[in-house]
Amino acid sequence: MMKASFTSVLAIPAIERGNEHGGLGPISFRRLLRETDFKAPIDFVDYTIVPSGSAIGMHQHVGNEEMYFVVSGEPLMRVNGYEARLAKGSLSVVRDGESHELINDRGGDVEILVIQVRV
Repeated sequence: MMKASFTSVLAIPAIERGNEHGGLGPISFRRLLRETDFKAPIDFVDYTIVPSGSAIGMHQHVGNEEMYFVVSGEPLMRVNGYEARLAKGSLSVVRDGESHELINDRGGDVEILVIQVRV
C-alpha cells in the first residue's frame, strides 16, 4: 500500500529552463508528484510558470497525453492546428500523437498545472 502524499507548491524548489521545446524565454516548474507516487500510469504533475513573452515551443506527444489547467493568466494554446485563448479555470488536453505549444503573449505570468499520463 502506498503512503498518502501531501505537498505544497512552495515546498518544492523551482526548476528553471530556457527555450523549452524550442520556445522563447524562460519557464519554471515544480514537480509536485512523480510517476513513483502513483500506481496509475501518471508520469508527473507539475506546477509551471510561463512569464510574459515566454513560450513552450511546438512539440508532439507520443505514448503519452497531457492536460493543462490554467490557474492564472491568458495563454494562447495551439493544438494540432487549432488555437484558443485560455483563461483562469480553462483546460486543454493534448492527446497521443498531437502537437501543441503554449504562448504567453499577454502581460503577467501564466500559471498552469500540467498532468502527463502514459497511454
